[in-house]
Amino acid sequence: MGRTENRTPEEFHHLANVTHGILWQGVAAVMAARISIAESRKLCEETRELLATRRDRLFRRRPLNAR
Repeated sequence: MGRTENRTPEEFHHLANVTHGILWQGVAAVMAARISIAESRKLCEETRELLATRRDRLFRRRPLNAR
């Protein structure tokens, strides 16, 4: 499956650096995804509000005796 002998301190240090880098890439990806989701939700809410305002204007009924 893997190497059976012990790694040298230098090999272990390189492995630790690579692992650390991969973990931080994951952290950055999660943060970007959260920001994107928040922006999408905000945009959906703004769109919903605009559509509701437009719908209210389009279907606002005038009183029957008004001209």
